[in-house]
Amino acid sequence: MQWLRTRRIAAALAIASIAPIVVGCGDENIVDSSLELVGSWNATVLMVDGVDLIAGGMTLSFTFNANGEYSYSVTGDLMEFCDTVTACTDGGDFTATSTQFTLDPNTLDEVVLNYSVTGNTMTVAATVDGLVLAWTFQGI
Repeated sequence: MQWLRTRRIAAALAIASIAPIVVGCGDENIVDSSLELVGSWNATVLMVDGVDLIAGGMTLSFTFNANGEYSYSVTGDLMEFCDTVTACTDGGDFTATSTQFTLDPNTLDEVVLNYSVTGNTMTVAATVDGLVLAWTFQGI
């Protein structure tokens, strides 16, 4: 059971680095509104080291706005990501190109991720602190 607890803590840290709990103003981070990333996305697969947390009952959604702000929402938190509650929302600033986005640029929490969009599906892949993350989102 200690192994499972260690994995959950590691997964929580990985997700926290992807969607940090820092709220920014976004005024200086205007992004190209024609980027396919701009919009709202629901996770359909959230693989963390081979375990699909969406299949386990968790939900995750992101919204990327053309003003350079993003927000996210988590329900059914399986990783203690939301501290002591099972649901939370937060956000911050982001910048983006057609293949990468950076959450909380120019801060200690900055994370750069590669993404691709095909039709109404966005995929994001990363390795954070040794954890392999593979996410699939559907546009809403």
